[in-house]
Amino acid sequence: MKLLPGGLAGGSSGRTTSSDQPQQPGLNDCYNVLFVCADNSVKSLIAEAILKRWGGHEFRAFSAGIAPLSACHPLAAEVLKEQRVWNDGLHSKGCQEFLAPGAPPMDFVISLGEQPPASLPNSWPGHPKVIHWHISEPMLDGKAPLKTQSLRRTFLELENRIKLMVLVYQHDAMRSAATAA
Repeated sequence: MKLLPGGLAGGSSGRTTSSDQPQQPGLNDCYNVLFVCADNSVKSLIAEAILKRWGGHEFRAFSAGIAPLSACHPLAAEVLKEQRVWNDGLHSKGCQEFLAPGAPPMDFVISLGEQPPASLPNSWPGHPKVIHWHISEPMLDGKAPLKTQSLRRTFLELENRIKLMVLVYQHDAMRSAATAA
């Protein structure tokens, strides 16, 4: 995971409020985070579900794919249900949805996989920090027990990174609050 200089917010983009305008950190705003992978059927959907669990009110999670499939991979859905993070709102989406006028501006776009997707857009509304997390590709071919074990490993890898990201945010927020007092 690449941490940004000066904390998670980095740069001048600040945090995003419900009015979609960049603001200075406050009580009612949060970071918008978009997870992107090739097809938005496994890794990015898992990451979205995990951040929704651990991000509290400080983060809003989204996911998208460069060439999205029509649905979440059934074994990924099974692992998400097993981990109690599945919700019916999780579905495959394309990056174009987040590039369209009126799309929520992102603070972070995090690509997931062995390497960043080749067709990852260069610019996004809100001018977010674009980060790549090297995440092992889950094995989706072969015997069912091995595939499920591989997806659980991917889930844990993503959960560890996301928890660390949230902890860094909370540490920076506490430090800012302490210096403001």
